[in-house]
Amino acid sequence: MDYTAHTATAAAEGSVAHILWAAADLAATNPEAADPIHDAGLHIIAAGQTTARRGKAAIELATMVAADRHPRLAATIETNDDWAAWQQVLTEPWPILADAAAIAARIAGLETHITPGRWTP
Repeated sequence: MDYTAHTATAAAEGSVAHILWAAADLAATNPEAADPIHDAGLHIIAAGQTTARRGKAAIELATMVAADRHPRLAATIETNDDWAAWQQVLTEPWPILADAAAIAARIAGLETHITPGRWTP
């Protein structure tokens, strides 16, 4: 299967949804990435499109989605502010990152400003 990365309009650039979609794209294309949210956030911050505060919000939302989906794993994770801890124990992080990105887009009213990343046959 091939993966097509997300796209974002200027209105969505730097948003929590943009950070999370970039992280999902990274998890899909580079599964060895230890912390795709951190890596995506740094790239977007360096481009001057977002702040570390939004990066932390992205981590918080993704960890909440992960904990909701995997409560038994959540009990073994010592911190809720570190996606790398989740990345190490999840066998497939992309769906969680994609769902967190979709939630962030919905909360911010950015659904029409982001085309989600997707797998194609």
